[in-house]
Amino acid sequence: MRYVIYIFMLLLMISCRHRSQSPSVLNKTASVTLPGDLPENPLMLHAITSAIYPKDSITTVLYGNDIAYAHAARKTDGSYPAGTVLYEVAWKQQADEQWFGANVPQLIKQIERVEVVSGDTTCYTLFQGDIPRKAEHQKDDAQRTAFILGRKMLVSP
Repeated sequence: MRYVIYIFMLLLMISCRHRSQSPSVLNKTASVTLPGDLPENPLMLHAITSAIYPKDSITTVLYGNDIAYAHAARKTDGSYPAGTVLYEVAWKQQADEQWFGANVPQLIKQIERVEVVSGDTTCYTLFQGDIPRKAEHQKDDAQRTAFILGRKMLVSP
């Protein structure tokens, strides 16, 4: 009986050592480590909804500040109060090395920021390029702004 316990302890120690030497599963290339011109890290805000576009191999997540998140949980009409900040983050997909047939985010392709200044006044900014990200333009792109403001919160059962 004593030998069984020793063998079990030896196997337990070997398995623990193997796990601690396994490669990191954190996807650092899909993170915002250097924000560049971004006023804040959008990945640290609340996730509101997501979408996958398999034809283009793109994954997107809509993030929002506290005001946007609280409002999105109550309303679905696309109107947001002043002080709302939304980020649409788009990643190029890559095959997951850990799970056959799955895709994971690779590099951030672009980040779009919509800020609601007042009732009908919004500010749209597109961030592209390698890290650090640079603001491409700060004009009001009405079509993209309407799309981002019209996204509904993801509902989970």
